[in-house]
Amino acid sequence: MPHNLRTLLAAIIMVSQTTVAAQSLPVPATRQDDPNMVQLIGQGLYSSITDPDLRVLWGLTAAGTLLALPIDREVMPYRHRLMPEPVARFGDLWGGQAAAITILPIIYLVDRSKGTATDETTRRLKFAFTSLVTVGTTTGLLKVAVGRERPNQASRTSFPSGHTSAAFGVAEVIRTLYGPRAGRPFYLAAVITGISRIHDNKHYPSDVIAGAGLGIGVVRGFKLAQQWAGHDHSLQLGVTGQAIGLLYYF
Repeated sequence: MPHNLRTLLAAIIMVSQTTVAAQSLPVPATRQDDPNMVQLIGQGLYSSITDPDLRVLWGLTAAGTLLALPIDREVMPYRHRLMPEPVARFGDLWGGQAAAITILPIIYLVDRSKGTATDETTRRLKFAFTSLVTVGTTTGLLKVAVGRERPNQASRTSFPSGHTSAAFGVAEVIRTLYGPRAGRPFYLAAVITGISRIHDNKHYPSDVIAGAGLGIGVVRGFKLAQQWAGHDHSLQLGVTGQAIGLLYYF
């Protein structure tokens, strides 16, 4: 087994095991004053790793990624059949730039149209910003640590898919703040983004599954840390021994 693949498997298994081991860690004290950005990121990251409510999600992400590894290279010759070229271009644009650029203005404009209090809008913007920055930073660190070569051999930053983690992170932010109905179009865009990365020969299916789980899991960790009363519905990628599919959890 190649060294980079051994490292990949170790990283996936470590994520799953950490959530169990972390139960013995001390819980950080709750601050009474309004935490700053650094504190919000620290609390959110801590919750993403240690909160027992996320154990199932991290376990499913690790299992799905592992199950996809054997079929990664088998899928790639058929990648052009996954979607039309214009749809793939949309997915690449959405996950690469559009989602991250538009999410904060979307929250601001929606809250303003609904007459949301300024303090509440600020809290929502902080939640979106800190959680998505952490998604991007964690994705980048994993890319460097794992060093998996892309299918097109352009670089060794294949695992996990950054476009996918960003798109699913944005979708989970919208779902948390505005409910599952508002989140559905964003989850659809995230699924298109993930599949487009395979279509474009930039990522393997396992990279996409790991990116989707990472984006959702980190944002949910921030939701738990900041005590958002969100909904427990989400659209997720699922993998069996023979197929890749979509699962909608009610």
